[in-house]
Amino acid sequence: METIIKCGFLLLIAFLITWAATAGNVTTENLLPNGTGNSSSYQNVDNTIPSVSTNGFNVVGTVRDWGGELETTGTGSINYTGNLTDHATQQQLDNGITLDSTTIVQNCEWQGSAWQCGQSRAGQDSYTTTVKILDDEGNTLAIVNQTRNNDAGYGNNAFKYEDSVSYTGTGSNQFYWEWEGVDGGSYVNLGGPNLLGAKLTMTYDDAVIEEETIEQIEDVIEQFEEWEQSFTEPVPIEEFIPVPIALEEFGMIPLEEEIVFEEINTTLEEEFEEVEILQVFGGPEIVEEETEVTEETPTETATVTEELVEEQPEQTETTTVATVQEEPASEQPKTDSVGVVDVQDVQAQVAVKVKGIDKQLAATNIIVAEAMEKQQVDISSYYKQYTDTRQLYEGNVYEDLRVLEGYDVQIYQNDNKFFAISVDDPVLKYQINFQKAKQNRLIKEKELEVLRRQYAR
Repeated sequence: METIIKCGFLLLIAFLITWAATAGNVTTENLLPNGTGNSSSYQNVDNTIPSVSTNGFNVVGTVRDWGGELETTGTGSINYTGNLTDHATQQQLDNGITLDSTTIVQNCEWQGSAWQCGQSRAGQDSYTTTVKILDDEGNTLAIVNQTRNNDAGYGNNAFKYEDSVSYTGTGSNQFYWEWEGVDGGSYVNLGGPNLLGAKLTMTYDDAVIEEETIEQIEDVIEQFEEWEQSFTEPVPIEEFIPVPIALEEFGMIPLEEEIVFEEINTTLEEEFEEVEILQVFGGPEIVEEETEVTEETPTETATVTEELVEEQPEQTETTTVATVQEEPASEQPKTDSVGVVDVQDVQAQVAVKVKGIDKQLAATNIIVAEAMEKQQVDISSYYKQYTDTRQLYEGNVYEDLRVLEGYDVQIYQNDNKFFAISVDDPVLKYQINFQKAKQNRLIKEKELEVLRRQYAR
């Protein structure tokens, strides 16, 4: 169930992002009664702003319509209330709206004005613009109210200013617009500021989500909120951290194999003397007298027999020992001129005197190692000294006359080239694109939050 809710919420986000991307803003024409008429001939700052008359407006106080401009005496104002549903549907208005007001005035009928005109008196005049967004019952949802007293004349010296108010919630239905002029001097007849033009527009999003889709979105949001409230964080699994153990805590464990091997080596070294080793590898021949060996009168095999008896104490003295005859000297292992040893011959002769396989291997290794060591070639004559001890600059002074100043060259003398190279840098492009994507995501999250608040009401 949790997976289904998560998938539904992700689909909702994807739908809202797509909907926000395809939505378009629409700006209306002038909402005020002066409509899209011609601009006043008394101003040249913006010819797209129509002139104002009292027709269609509510007049409060003393306001004189000169045909192309309105002038106040003391305090005078005009206002207008209209329906926004005359220009957009309520669903479109619920997407959020913005009202933009543009006003052009003349304010030079006071002493000290740079464009002093009319019945100038002491005291600078002021003027105020008010714009409200209302619901269907006339309640104010958003408002902007700004009072100014900027000095302004006619023609290119007229003053143009703008005011804006927005409301992103639902319920926008009506609007209220008002302009008020106040004579700040001695309140003479027609001594206040003049209104030369006014315009009010609305900008809104014309995209509308079907009612069925809205219900589905609300259901997904409701299910997600319920899941979010009931969701519990899983218990984190503690990470196993091995505790280091100092080797000093454990004593040295003797290796029995090493001890046994050392005993075998010692025994073998005692059994095989240097004379026997030299005889194996073609050394000085040792001639032994042949003696008939019988079971009753053991001769030169007695030594081997005694060793075997010592190794096998359980055997009796009646154990039969095979007679070992010495091979002719011509069959003894030979070495060539290079000093190569025939290991097989060594193993064969060792096997005659030693019956244990492990002792045979150990004895063979010792005999071959000692023989190879004695037959190594003497390379001391190959040593030669290659150091040249002659003095190359004896009595002379070496001076480096090379000049490095010519190598001082600026690689990027033109900053435009360096900028062009940096722009093509793929790492820089990736960083820029990453920042743009991150910024776009934040914008979409804010828009999603706004929509979520709207549909949660």
